[in-house]
Amino acid sequence: MNKALKAKLVKRLQNTIGRHGALINADGLKSVLIDVRDLLALVGESERFKVLKFHCDWILHPNVTGPRVQEIIRAVDVECVNSMRRHGLTEWPDSPGSDFIGSLSREFTEGLNNRFSFLPFETELIAFLGRHHIAGLPDPTSGMYRGIELLYCQLIQDRTWVYTNKKQPTQYINRAEVRMLKRNAANEVKPGEDIFPYALWWAFMWNEERRVLLELEFIAARAPRH
Repeated sequence: MNKALKAKLVKRLQNTIGRHGALINADGLKSVLIDVRDLLALVGESERFKVLKFHCDWILHPNVTGPRVQEIIRAVDVECVNSMRRHGLTEWPDSPGSDFIGSLSREFTEGLNNRFSFLPFETELIAFLGRHHIAGLPDPTSGMYRGIELLYCQLIQDRTWVYTNKKQPTQYINRAEVRMLKRNAANEVKPGEDIFPYALWWAFMWNEERRVLLELEFIAARAPRH
């Protein structure tokens, strides 16, 4: 390991996010995640902090293929397999209706918070920074990370995710297009909900054919009633 480079990365991260009251903008966050990714590789912990590595890669590479991408695409493919079986089909239909996928499995819906939220990213970021004595950050459920999440969304550009796991091939989905959208202000908002202004738009595909479209909004926990 290059100890001098590690010390340089740690020091730079400490100066950026380890100081009390430190402020950061979108470009600053991008620089932080570049340094985090480099430090992950340098200390050999990219596999230990897979979600953190994925979120670093997400804003830096147009094509993303890491373990988290494989997990998400495979989870959607399993839902497609279930739907095909339920409809008694062996070939993907030319014009599936909007209700073709039907009710999502319990396993998929229970994994939504892990697969499609910032919580795992923030959890691993806190653990990694603490492990290397860079910064002691509050718990991700503290409500202190909204600003970071907003900055991160500003950095996300259109991305293509590609499934590359040949040992566990998928049947109906092998890639995805992912875009960050500004939330539709016309959508209904329930009283007391803190609405996140960005949403993720996903097109899950087989090669170039779009098969499953999904839009997910980020809604924070409701404010306590008084």
